[in-house]
Amino acid sequence: MSSLLDFFIKLGKLKTNKRKGWVLYGIKDPAATADHIFRGAILGWVLNSINKNNKKKGFNDARIIKSILIHHLPDIYIGEETPYDSLLPKDIASEISKKDQDIIREILKKLPQVSAGLERKRAIQRQQLEEKTFHRIVAKLPNEIKKDLEDLWSELNKRRTNLSKFAWESAKLESYLQSLEYWRKEGKVQHKLWNRWVKKNLKESFIIKFRKEIDKYLINNHKKCEKDALCELLRFLNEVGRLKSLKRTGWVLRRVKKPESVAQHTFQMTIMSWVLGKIKGLDTDRIVKIALVHDLCEVYAGDQTPYDPILVADKEVVRKLVEKAPRVPKAQRIEWLFKKREKEWKAIVELTSNLPKILQKEMISLWLDCEEGLTKEGRFVSQVDKLVNLFQAIEYWKKDNNFPIESWWVFIKERVDDPLLLKFTDELDKEFAIANRISSKNKNKRAGKAKSPKEK
Repeated sequence: MSSLLDFFIKLGKLKTNKRKGWVLYGIKDPAATADHIFRGAILGWVLNSINKNNKKKGFNDARIIKSILIHHLPDIYIGEETPYDSLLPKDIASEISKKDQDIIREILKKLPQVSAGLERKRAIQRQQLEEKTFHRIVAKLPNEIKKDLEDLWSELNKRRTNLSKFAWESAKLESYLQSLEYWRKEGKVQHKLWNRWVKKNLKESFIIKFRKEIDKYLINNHKKCEKDALCELLRFLNEVGRLKSLKRTGWVLRRVKKPESVAQHTFQMTIMSWVLGKIKGLDTDRIVKIALVHDLCEVYAGDQTPYDPILVADKEVVRKLVEKAPRVPKAQRIEWLFKKREKEWKAIVELTSNLPKILQKEMISLWLDCEEGLTKEGRFVSQVDKLVNLFQAIEYWKKDNNFPIESWWVFIKERVDDPLLLKFTDELDKEFAIANRISSKNKNKRAGKAKSPKEK
């Protein structure tokens, strides 16, 4: 369990690692690596699904998803690489100085081209470094997990199979889509440079076809979307992209600095569900799909919290939330749950309404499975979701000892009953001594209240 805990902690770094290319362009609040992986996995899944329906052939959806989920793991240690790296100041960081911004701006204006020989050499060096780093990251995982991840990585990194090429290009296409979204929103990204880059990197015919659809509507400004599958897929992915900037309400209410996005939460939850589900002997192909869709409804429904019934813009309630999560009366909570479920149901139906009917039906059924616990995979993912919330709460608590960790600890004890997840919770307690710290904190509070005014 300790090796798994270490692995999951490392995953969390990709939630705060802002993508280097967007930082260089000066994008406001740029997407993190985890944001990119989240939508890349969905893009690969749905594009493959449409391709299968059209041509009666395709690849294993789940294997594409899993390949994309792991394709940036080496960045945990070595960071991202951009086509400009050889021309940039050596000490470029996530926080760029005014002087560096001026230098970068001039470099980007020139649409730099690196010689084919140098580009090949850098690509080989990067591939070798990523290979070494990936094996370092998974080295201490249980053997069955390690083998699965290494097999996927080997296939993806060498790109010798059609599936691995499709997965790799799908992830590249997500970056291209994001670049054009930023270009339309802020005008800072040079879409001509990105267009040149994507033509060089994308070879798979169906992915090229979808790239042209992206160009048609985001570059050539076609306002009316034709009623075809690729056009509707683009609309769907644009909407899903909103989850990259939707900050999770629970952390916002508790005034967390730089709270995670819904997309970042889903990324970590999907890999944790996959890995822990593998240990439990569950169908991990189904698990990764359930995890990916479980919060898609929040595109329209927003990120709701159990405290919504008592907030009502009450500053005193918000203050209590920052200090310690209050209990919501049962009657209010039940009423809120009914409204929440109805709102989210309408949202997931609306979001998927123009996708091919087979794909819409699959996504809605997977979402319902997580909500209702219709299968053992659905019930498991739902409980992992709660565990990931505790996991993130611990990360915030480590940075701020005043963070009210007690409410998450109590919540897990009340809502999670899966033996494997409880064992993992015990490992968290062993690592961070949560129960002892909470107990000591409560004793100190009681002792302080017991003192007389003179003693104080």
